[in-house]
Amino acid sequence: MTNRGRILAIEGLSKSYPTGFWRKPFRVLSDLSCEVHENEIVGFLGPNGAGKTTTIKILNRLAFPDAGEVTLFGGQVRDGADVRRRIGFMPEQPYFYEYLTGGEFLRLCGQLCGMSRADTESRSSELLARVGLSGARDTAIRKYSKGMMQRLGLAQALLHDPELVILDEPMSGLDPMGRMEVRGIIRDLKAAGKTVFFSSHILSDVEALCDRVIMLHKGRKVAEGRVEELIGAETLYIELVVSPVLGAERLAAAGIPPEAGYAQGDLLVLRAPGRDEANRWMATFLREGCTILSCVPVKKNLEEIFVERVGSSGATRAAS
Repeated sequence: MTNRGRILAIEGLSKSYPTGFWRKPFRVLSDLSCEVHENEIVGFLGPNGAGKTTTIKILNRLAFPDAGEVTLFGGQVRDGADVRRRIGFMPEQPYFYEYLTGGEFLRLCGQLCGMSRADTESRSSELLARVGLSGARDTAIRKYSKGMMQRLGLAQALLHDPELVILDEPMSGLDPMGRMEVRGIIRDLKAAGKTVFFSSHILSDVEALCDRVIMLHKGRKVAEGRVEELIGAETLYIELVVSPVLGAERLAAAGIPPEAGYAQGDLLVLRAPGRDEANRWMATFLREGCTILSCVPVKKNLEEIFVERVGSSGATRAAS
């Protein structure tokens, strides 16, 4: 665990919503406890219905817990606007006044944050350029695509230069270029000393960006820790890519199981179960006149860890 100052602490958070005709309570969060520290990027992961958005709403006082406590910057969330001014928030589905232009919307946000007009205009120009919307500053929001609205929502979250940035599915609706740009913005925030707490279904982005992750399943925390600790050091297999492709008979004659590889165009891709096998196979391919293009140890990725933790959590509760 990091020794940096604690910015966000969630302790014993529980939340239920009434459902159906008889208003029977449905538990969304169950005794959730976790922390976020200064200058961290923390990923908040879970399948649909895990409780991520409910938690984020509670952090922003858009929902209220049945039990538990949230502290931000050492003060309780309910302590007032002074704490919340230090937070930038982008919801999963931002709402906009569609008759406003992008520039007018940010001007309104600046007024609500208590910013001067000069500061608002300066920050708006900077952020619209950063999210790729400079050319749409004077365009009515109703003409924006979903991806453009996501970019505008990110710009408003950063407008008042907050210390803690909370983003609910910031990559949603973005094309690959847009995702890359948002990843760059999140990295820049960390470089500037900010803290970022965001939820996402795109686990490759989380693995590339985050210092730590928190995993939820059915309202309960199933894992928390640094990404490298969760993934671990174990090597699953060693991937070899060689050229040209050798037929099954030649592979078998060389003592290499044909089922360990497959052809990909004019390349042969193989999975060696360990270092010794990989070394032996590479020596064999060199004797056969092949070119070894790559030799890469493959470890578990965050997606596999996530599936394991969510699956084992569900099985444990089913058995209890």
